[in-house]
Amino acid sequence: MQYFYCTSITSKVFIVQAEHIRGFSLAVAFICTISSDSTPIFLYINAILKSSSILRTMRIASLSPAITEILFAFEMEDQIVCTDQFSNFPEEARGISHLKDHIDINPKKLYEYEADLIFTATVIQQKLADRLKAAGFSVVHQDPRTINALYEMIRNLGVMLQVEGKAEELVLHMQQGFNDVKKKSALLPHKLNVYIEEWHDPPYASANWVPEVAHIAGVQQFPVEAGQLSPQVTLEQVIAFDPDMIVISWCGAGALADKDLLNTRKGWDVLRAVQEENIHVIDDSLLNRPGPRLVEGARRLYGWAFELLH
Repeated sequence: MQYFYCTSITSKVFIVQAEHIRGFSLAVAFICTISSDSTPIFLYINAILKSSSILRTMRIASLSPAITEILFAFEMEDQIVCTDQFSNFPEEARGISHLKDHIDINPKKLYEYEADLIFTATVIQQKLADRLKAAGFSVVHQDPRTINALYEMIRNLGVMLQVEGKAEELVLHMQQGFNDVKKKSALLPHKLNVYIEEWHDPPYASANWVPEVAHIAGVQQFPVEAGQLSPQVTLEQVIAFDPDMIVISWCGAGALADKDLLNTRKGWDVLRAVQEENIHVIDDSLLNRPGPRLVEGARRLYGWAFELLH
């Protein structure tokens, strides 16, 4: 049973093919290119569906919390047969069967759910996607690293699942939300230096799309390029940046990260943000998931900046 699989033709072009899904005949051809941030952009789709009901009855395993949120926004939650353990939003997602772990999911467990299509996302699930493909599963892996790449991913999913209209609505909703935050943040008297931390041991600064979210919120993130993978940082680099505020966004911790793990780090007490207790914990799903709630992450960053400046 195969769905989409990618064959690399050159470093710039992929052809995605399809065979049979649960007894239905599907012919699909994708011609793709790779954008500057290495995110596939689907340029042409020619699909012949022998059954008009195939996408309505497809069984989906969403092993990415971000994809799960997007599928709910598409109103396709009834087709999700299982998720990873971190797919906890919206609340209804908690009622779907969860598979243990996020990057080391047991392929044998997936067989029980008879999924036609498996979604994974971001670089940390690339090896999982490769293992599942090698085991014969039909996997679509997405790795957006900028906000524009996220919009493109949402549109691609909309085309693939035949919900283009809902995909465009979701992108527009995100764009409007970001624009609302940007209008407010433009009125801040100046930009605060904000160190946003994705991991704590060793420390990693948040990157990928987070610098863009921070910019929209009217703050200056620790100097990493948008689209870059999150880098490990040294205390000396953070001291040189001299953050006005520190935001803890530790991957997988939700809103439960313990500030003391940062406050008690050797040498970190010299930081002005630590001395002045300008440290905030954010639910990491608002910054670490490439999905619709990045807008809420921007709102939180703006709100904390506003409070500190007024």
